[in-house]
Amino acid sequence: MTGQPWLWTPPHQTSRPAGVGPLLRSYRQTYGLTQQQLAERLGFDQSYVSKVESGRRAIHDISTLRHIARRLSLSPEDVGLAAGSLADGRRDVAAANPQAERVAASQRAWRLTRDHLNHHRISLARAAAQLYPETYRLGNGLLTRPGWMWDAPVDIADIELDWSDTVSPPAVSGAGTETEHVRPLAVDGSAFGTYTRAMRDLDRPTLFENRLSFRLLDAARTEDTRRPRMSFGHTTYFDALDICESVAHETAAAMLGGGLSWPALPFRRRIGDPFDLGRRVALPSINTLTIRHDTTRASFVLHRRSAGSVATAGGVYHVLPAGVFQPSGISASHHRTDFNLWRNIMRELSEELLGNAEHDGSSSTLIDYDNSEPFRSLERFRRSGGVRVWCFGVGLDALTLFGEILTVVIVDADVFDSLFSGMVPMNAEGSVVTTGPGRRACDGIPFTPAAVRRLIEQEPLAPSAAACLELAWRHRGTLLPGLHMRATS
Repeated sequence: MTGQPWLWTPPHQTSRPAGVGPLLRSYRQTYGLTQQQLAERLGFDQSYVSKVESGRRAIHDISTLRHIARRLSLSPEDVGLAAGSLADGRRDVAAANPQAERVAASQRAWRLTRDHLNHHRISLARAAAQLYPETYRLGNGLLTRPGWMWDAPVDIADIELDWSDTVSPPAVSGAGTETEHVRPLAVDGSAFGTYTRAMRDLDRPTLFENRLSFRLLDAARTEDTRRPRMSFGHTTYFDALDICESVAHETAAAMLGGGLSWPALPFRRRIGDPFDLGRRVALPSINTLTIRHDTTRASFVLHRRSAGSVATAGGVYHVLPAGVFQPSGISASHHRTDFNLWRNIMRELSEELLGNAEHDGSSSTLIDYDNSEPFRSLERFRRSGGVRVWCFGVGLDALTLFGEILTVVIVDADVFDSLFSGMVPMNAEGSVVTTGPGRRACDGIPFTPAAVRRLIEQEPLAPSAAACLELAWRHRGTLLPGLHMRATS
């Protein structure tokens, strides 16, 4: 029946640790802090924090527990106090320090809006899409333009990538007064300098690193061969996030305030044409629908992204894998080696399906794609035809205006079972979705018209994931000819 659950996701996060010591340790690990940094945030000695974390020192004093909860923006229940036990202390602070109360009120309002944003990204994206001409809408909260999406899937090897070292600074950066209305007050009473700085201090995801990335400049076709072409320059992850999360936050605030309209969206108005990528930084994510193909049957893997782990698209279903287009390191050699769509997809397959260590830019060693696994096998099977990689084109998420490169990987069943039989049920970004608690992660979800339609119409599916599924089904005759005959017979 339609109303019954049909997707199952293993729990990604463990329950909240019991006791203040485990709580402080978990907080540090979540926000990437050292004991000394946490001690400075609390106004304690590092040795004291160490003793509390290790259990050598217990905290029973209510005022100290209140102090910890306030400094770390935790609820009273988190530190073992009864609900509402911080209220009196907060009134005392307000009376003694009006600026502290203004800061606290600003940060509380910001957190509430961000919480609304993270819990309603799908509906907000669909609403934001209605702000743009119908010709720009790809469906389910995604935007595109003529020339960015192609009439038929294109083999990823046939896409040309251009590079430019001379890119003018963007006119819109997400800093300064243009986004001050979506940034909360810091402790000194002034607005946080950037949105990512506020995220770092007030709502930091587990995975939150400012890495060198490839900035999307254009998507078109070459004049001579008419082959698809994408143009890129350099940027950083936070440069893009300062724009994308600011415009998303503004959208969530407007919706909470009575509904979307252009007068309520000054930063989105300043951005203007979302496809003018010379005016702002646009960072693309490569979203890959992975399909296991067994002649007349097919299934695909799906991901439930953890809202506490990722900076964007948390709490939604997404294709697996999906990741920002960026090099694995900062050197020129990393750039030359990793400026390749297929290699980016292979890294994400390795990390998200097999649970291998993430290539997070911390190593100076280049990846040996020719000789190290699973890259060697993936490339070998791609050359032999057991793995086929297609691209549908490029879109923009209507809520964030983040770039979305839409791709699909078709893997023959025997090859899939060889490569991914040890597929992990969860990774650093979330959990793999199955059709029941007894199913293996690699079993996936049947690629059928009913499942595709139900996901797109009824489930919290990321706009780019919905587009990948819809386009893969539309072009199944090209991608999966055996499945095409079975589905239409």
